[in-house]
Amino acid sequence: MDYDAFDAQLLELADSLQGADESTVAAEVARMKALAEQITDERSRGHALIRAAKLPELITGPRPGTSPQYQRASALVAQVLVDESSPAERIAHAERAKTEIAELSRQAPRRESMTILRMNSSLVRFIERLRDDGLDSGS
Repeated sequence: MDYDAFDAQLLELADSLQGADESTVAAEVARMKALAEQITDERSRGHALIRAAKLPELITGPRPGTSPQYQRASALVAQVLVDESSPAERIAHAERAKTEIAELSRQAPRRESMTILRMNSSLVRFIERLRDDGLDSGS
């Protein structure tokens, strides 16, 4: 078996296991790990073993963040998006929030750090849209 065939089978399995109980998923994880062990290329085998272990997450999707840092970062993004002040003030608000979110991601548990940091991409797009709208309106 090669990695591409393994990965295709894993993704198909993840789709078919939607709503399955824990013991069924655990049995399929064990089966997929055994299949991964059959991959001859050492690096591909390692990647396949990691992917097999992540089967439960492939089925359910990533868990939402639970840390105080995640909660605070989510609140910051929401506050920026509902802000109804002037475009310049909204941009400044978004920039401050980006800075705080970057710091929160450094403080957060490792499993949530990158998710928190990615919240900044929404703010970057928001800032760009505000700036573009300002240019379009001649300001």
